[in-house]
Amino acid sequence: MTVKSFSATDNTQLTEHFNAREFRCKCGKSHDFLISDELVSKLEQLYAALDCGKIIVNSGTSTGQHTKGTAADVVCYDKSGNIISAKTVCCKAQDLGFSGIANITGAYTSVHLDVRTGAKWYGDEIKGTN
Repeated sequence: MTVKSFSATDNTQLTEHFNAREFRCKCGKSHDFLISDELVSKLEQLYAALDCGKIIVNSGTSTGQHTKGTAADVVCYDKSGNIISAKTVCCKAQDLGFSGIANITGAYTSVHLDVRTGAKWYGDEIKGTN
């Protein structure tokens, strides 16, 4: 897995639907950040598989896989602008081979996705379950 470092001001278009700026840490400080090529590739696959209108990366000031550039918290929208249920997103993400998947909101709108190596993790962060 290739993980690249980006500067806090980098606006590189990574793929058709994702730009480096979307993955920046939102802690308020200006610092470099990491992004895995595999993560962005799988997010593009998810975009196509769900026939999305857009996917918003809403990762905040996170820890763990986020700091390694291998995770993103996302909200997926259909072409009519409606949020696609986290339940649907999680199932499709599992089909596509994401190795870390979790619902992260009580309304089932946001999903944690990662491409960690060596283990799988599935959970519902609202219920505290794996």
